[in-house]
Amino acid sequence: MNQKLDKSIKLKQLILGTNAPQRIIAPIVADNFRDVLMQAQTIVDSPAEIIEWRIDYLGEMTDFSQLVTTGQSLQALIGNIPLIVTNRTSAEGGQLEFVEKNYLDAYEQLIEADVPDAIDVEFAQSDHIITHLKHLTNNSKTKLILSHHDFKGTPLRDDLIFLYSRMAKLEPDIVKLAVTPNSHEDVLHLMTATTAADHQIKMPIIAISMGDLGKITRVSGSLFGSIATFAAVVESSAPGQISAEHLRTVMELIDLN
Repeated sequence: MNQKLDKSIKLKQLILGTNAPQRIIAPIVADNFRDVLMQAQTIVDSPAEIIEWRIDYLGEMTDFSQLVTTGQSLQALIGNIPLIVTNRTSAEGGQLEFVEKNYLDAYEQLIEADVPDAIDVEFAQSDHIITHLKHLTNNSKTKLILSHHDFKGTPLRDDLIFLYSRMAKLEPDIVKLAVTPNSHEDVLHLMTATTAADHQIKMPIIAISMGDLGKITRVSGSLFGSIATFAAVVESSAPGQISAEHLRTVMELIDLN
């Protein structure tokens, strides 16, 4: 029988991973800079423990000064709550048409300004982009989340395990996988593959089966090796997100948190 690896990661003072409860992440999905701070305050007052700032909702930008200024104000507002910055591209369900220079510049300037506690980078990006951003995060306080999103379906269990191993070889701080179930079996594929991968790879995992069919994975991630889940406070950023209030209540009722 495989012995589960002892692994955890710290974002600010918050510990995620082995022996820690499943953490709740809530997204900021504002499409203008003014509303970023308003949404952040609402999340601060919610059960969420981590904030994800979806900067792709702001649209295309080439002048990053306001982005950095807002990010610094955001960090001042949220205090000890960790901040993940995500520049999600349209290819993986985001609001942004990919332009390499703008994509890199946004992350570079925010990291240089010490804004993100973690950034989310898609596994589908080129080796050049991932290597460059990994170099930046290795030389800062920022952690690297390497993610993959499938909005059409769920690969088979063995294919999911192989995908986890390929992502792990790039040595991010966290591996994230979000897939779309078309059957109850798909949900089980994600859960059993994550359990197996959690014994095999050295970094912690965030795993989500999206949509209504996959809601159980948002509640019970700690049972199969997922360290965090996403919940809606202002509004959702992906199919199947439960409100943070409801999610906390359910997690407490079944004693997973």
